Amino acid sequence: MTQSTPYALLYDGRCRFCTSQSENIARYDDEHKIALLDLNDPAVRARFPQITPEDAQREMHLVAPDGTIYRGAAAVRQALLLLPALRGLGELMRIPGIMNIANPVYAFVARNRYLLGGRTDTCDDGTCDIALGRPTQPPLEKNTGQ
Repeated sequence: MTQSTPYALLYDGRCRFCTSQSENIARYDDEHKIALLDLNDPAVRARFPQITPEDAQREMHLVAPDGTIYRGAAAVRQALLLLPALRGLGELMRIPGIMNIANPVYAFVARNRYLLGGRTDTCDDGTCDIALGRPTQPPLEKNTGQ
């Protein structure tokens, strides 16, 4: 049975690795339980103002229809649990202690995702710097001479 409001998976559409993994989720989502949304889209950011752009760049977010937000490895686990063909992998992630391993592995992959798969564009707006752990520089203000 298909639910009326799907979960929203926010992923980095400028990251080839992230896009590839999101496409894998879509291939297994026969029941359309998960809507894939590029966190770089201004409309997506406006829809989820509770998730800052910096947080969204650091880790994947899965927003449940009831508003519950899963982040990082917990988002991966929940997404797997929603997909019948991959539910067994999600169940394995429920084994006590597994998340103690999954969280740092996820964090490492997230920090290095552009090295693992590359970028889809030049990231001129600085969002890739957030994902790479670099401080972002605010735009320089023009000196109006006043």
